[in-house]
Amino acid sequence: MPKTDLKQQAVMLIEQLPTEKLSAAIDYLTYLYDKEAWNATHELTSNAEIMKSLELAEADEKVGRLKNWNDVRHDV
Repeated sequence: MPKTDLKQQAVMLIEQLPTEKLSAAIDYLTYLYDKEAWNATHELTSNAEIMKSLELAEADEKVGRLKNWNDVRHDV
C-alpha cells in the first residue's frame, strides 16, 4: 500500500480514537520512531570505518582544522 494511503488511513483512525487511546497510540508511535533512530545509530556506530572517520573529524575540530561552511560554499 502506498505511503500516502497508509497516512490517510492512520489519520482516519486517529480521529476516531478517544483521548486515552490516542495517548497510547502516540506512545507506541514514539517507541517505533525511537527504535528506528536507535537502529540507525547502532548501525553507524558498528561500522569501524565510520567511527574512525568521526574520531578524526572530532580531533580536527578540537585543534581548529575545520573551515566555516560560509567560507567554502559557492552558492550551494
